[in-house]
Amino acid sequence: MKSFLITFKPSSESPERGWPLEDFQKLVRRYLRDGGVEDKWRFHNRSEVSAGDRVFLLLQGKNGPAIVGYGSVARTSAEDKADGRAVVRFDALSDPTKQVLANKEDVRAIDGAQSLWRTQASGVRIPDAVALELEKLVVGRARKARDEVSASNPDWTRDELILALNVYLRHRPNPPGKGSPEIIELSEHLNRLGEKLFSPTDRASTFRNENGVYMKLMNFRRLDPQYTVEGKTGLSRGAKAEEEVWAEFSEDTERCRNVADAIIATLENPDIVSPWEADLDDGIQEAAEGRLLTRTHLARERNRTLVESKRKQAMKKNGCLVCEACGFDFGVAYGERGNGFIECHHTKAVATLLPGQKTHLDDLALICANCHRVIHRAKPWLTVTQLQVLIQRAKSGSSKTEV
Repeated sequence: MKSFLITFKPSSESPERGWPLEDFQKLVRRYLRDGGVEDKWRFHNRSEVSAGDRVFLLLQGKNGPAIVGYGSVARTSAEDKADGRAVVRFDALSDPTKQVLANKEDVRAIDGAQSLWRTQASGVRIPDAVALELEKLVVGRARKARDEVSASNPDWTRDELILALNVYLRHRPNPPGKGSPEIIELSEHLNRLGEKLFSPTDRASTFRNENGVYMKLMNFRRLDPQYTVEGKTGLSRGAKAEEEVWAEFSEDTERCRNVADAIIATLENPDIVSPWEADLDDGIQEAAEGRLLTRTHLARERNRTLVESKRKQAMKKNGCLVCEACGFDFGVAYGERGNGFIECHHTKAVATLLPGQKTHLDDLALICANCHRVIHRAKPWLTVTQLQVLIQRAKSGSSKTEV
C-alpha cells in the first residue's frame, strides 16, 4: 500500500494557490455530521495513485506544518487522473482553527521527513517509514479529536423547548417514560431540528438523546401547578428559557401544538437551511415561535419576485409607494433615487407559514425600513395596526405605550 501527502494552505495566506478556510470548514462539518466525507483532491504523482492508498492531509502556512486529516483514496477514474485528481475518503478531519491531529512538534520529530513539510505540490508520495510514523500519530487520535470538538451540547433554544413543552402538555403532569414512543419521536424531531439550528461541531453524540429529552420534560414539572399543588417540587434545576416558554404557551395548549406542528413541518422545507450559518440581522428579534420559524418568515418577506409584484400592484393602484404604518414615501423624501423603493412585511403569524403554502400579495404589507425594524425589534412582534396605534399615540403626545 502506497502513501501520499496532500496539502492545504488557507487562501488568506496564499491567494493564488490556497483554499478558502470557510470552504474547508464546511468539509469538516460534513465529516462531523456523517462520520466521514469524500472529496476530490489534487495529486502530483497522479499516475501512481490507486484505490486504497493511504492519504495524510498536511496543513501548511503559519499554523503548520500539522496533520489535519487522514484517510484513503476511495476511487480514481481516467478522467480524474487526467485532471490530476482522485477521490479521497477522510476517516479523520479537523478544523485547524480548533484542533489538529498532529502538531508541529509531532511531525518535525519524524526522521527523514523535513523536506516533505515544505513541499510545493499536493499529492506527493511519502516513504513507508514516514507513513508508518504518521499513522501512529493520527489514527489513534481520530476518534478522540472528534469527541473533543463536540464535547458538549448547546443550550436548548425556544424552538426545541416548544416541541418539548407540546409533548409535556399532552401528558401533564406525568411525562412519558424513558424509551416510550413519544420520547423516541421527540428525540428524533429534535435531532433533525438540531441540523437546522446548530453547526455539526456544536452537537455531541449525546445531542438531544432520549435520556436528555426525558429529563427536559421532567424540568417542566417544577413550573406546573397541576404537579406542585400537593407540595411536590419536581426537579429543582432549570433554565430561564423554560420559564419563559412555559409562561407564554402553557395556558394555550392549542397554540403550543400549532407552533410545534409548524416547526416540525418546516423541517421538510428545503428553502430554510442551516440558520446556524448566519445570525439574525442586527435589530431583528427572534419571534416568540423560535428561530426556525423566524427564518421562514424572513425568507417569505424577502422573496424578490413577491416583493416586486407587491410594489407593482401598489404603483398601479395608487401611483406611489407609501408606508402603510407611518405614510413615509421614499420618492417624496429622496426624489428619483427613492422612487419605487420600499420594504415588505409578511403579516401572517409565523406559525401559519407551512412548507408548500403559497404567499399571496395580500399577505404582504408595504413598510418603510424604520417601521419594519420596529415591528421586529422585540417579542412579541407588532402587527401593522398595532404599530399605527403607537405612531398616533406618539404624535398626540400620549405617554401610553401598550398596544
